[in-house]
Amino acid sequence: MKPFDCLRAIRAGLPLSPALARALATALALAMFPLHAEPPPGDPPADSGAATRLRMEQAEQLAVEQQPLLEALDARARAAREQAIAARQLPDPQLLAGVVDLPVDTAEAGSFRQDSDTQIQVGLMQEFPRAAKRQLRGDSLGHEVERLAADRSLAARSIRRDAALAWLQVWRDEQALELTRATQREAQVQVQAVEIALKAGRAAQADLLTARIEAGRLRDNVAGAEQSLAHARNRLARWIGDAAQQAIDADLPAPPPLPPLERVLARVRVHPQLAGLQAQVAAAQTGADLAQASYAPDWRVELGYAHRQAYSEEVTLKLGVDLPVFTRNRQDRGLAAALAEKDAAEFAVADGLRQLQAEARLNHHDLIRLGERIRDYDDALLPQTRSRIDAALAAWRSGSGQLTQVLDARRAALELQMNRLDLQLDAAMHSIQLRYLGAYGTASDGGENSDE
Repeated sequence: MKPFDCLRAIRAGLPLSPALARALATALALAMFPLHAEPPPGDPPADSGAATRLRMEQAEQLAVEQQPLLEALDARARAAREQAIAARQLPDPQLLAGVVDLPVDTAEAGSFRQDSDTQIQVGLMQEFPRAAKRQLRGDSLGHEVERLAADRSLAARSIRRDAALAWLQVWRDEQALELTRATQREAQVQVQAVEIALKAGRAAQADLLTARIEAGRLRDNVAGAEQSLAHARNRLARWIGDAAQQAIDADLPAPPPLPPLERVLARVRVHPQLAGLQAQVAAAQTGADLAQASYAPDWRVELGYAHRQAYSEEVTLKLGVDLPVFTRNRQDRGLAAALAEKDAAEFAVADGLRQLQAEARLNHHDLIRLGERIRDYDDALLPQTRSRIDAALAAWRSGSGQLTQVLDARRAALELQMNRLDLQLDAAMHSIQLRYLGAYGTASDGGENSDE
């Protein structure tokens, strides 16, 4: 009897001999299962449309192009540069005008002519803060420009990292969906095999119900994987907009060789986060210098002209100077506060360096260990699962094994592939974080990655 005749007999409800039932189950298993496991995640067959798929580096570039956050930081830096120029200038002169000695309660009340002391005055007053103070005020805003530049570099690097991580999550969920669908196909084959065995009297009704429940559970797993993939694409859309719905490349970008830990820790010292904190230290030092300069007095000059209707006109020249003679609760306190701010800024740099170096050590160590674990999967675990599948299929063909052994072997292989996928995801995340920390920079740029 041919396989199609067997299927007709099953539809008609006719019993099958055990040999025919085994033959049909074998044909179904061979049709649904290749002799070898699928290639590991991240190594898919060549795709003619791969050139049009979104790669990780393209997602990063899209994320930093026309990014409102970066444009806002650029605008703030422009504002700080303009303010720095203005802070170094002299204050605007002041125009003074008024009436002096106007009588209000005598016979001459309200008259500009009858009282010899009544004057109409007009004048100019100009303050002259010391040039050193004006320069320090401008320098303080100049340090703000440096801090904003470091913040912009840090933001660009963070955006690239977050976009890469979002792209990576989409990649992982797509790979997991394919593996889950493969597991669902296995469950469907198992249901068909149990149905055949039930017709032949080699299985119980409970076995069929169990197989159908398992297939239904996996059907729900596929739906959950599709939902997770949709969520991952929405998170990627936060950085690249509608381009997140584009098909992504199935290949992960190959990371550059991992540099020694000592070199990574050295490159962390020029991280933009530390550059921003160091700009705050410089600003605090400028603040301390400005507080020290407050002990030196500023001065001002006033030039006035007084007009009297019936008497001689007058010219006035006045000089004024600050008197910082009570410094205990003003200048001394301001200087002490400025020095404390400088200490706080220096401690923040030390803490930031310690934090970044700890992250670098952790990611460097984990990336090495994950590479070893992935190689163990590729060299030992996955080849062994392929051998197990071949052995189970051979036993099934010879009649000495059961179909469930083939399905169990395939299911175990898929579970190992899912584990390898998670390891590959974890390793890629650590590589992205190390790139964010500057581990893959060049010697010429001091470890900086391009943020443009």
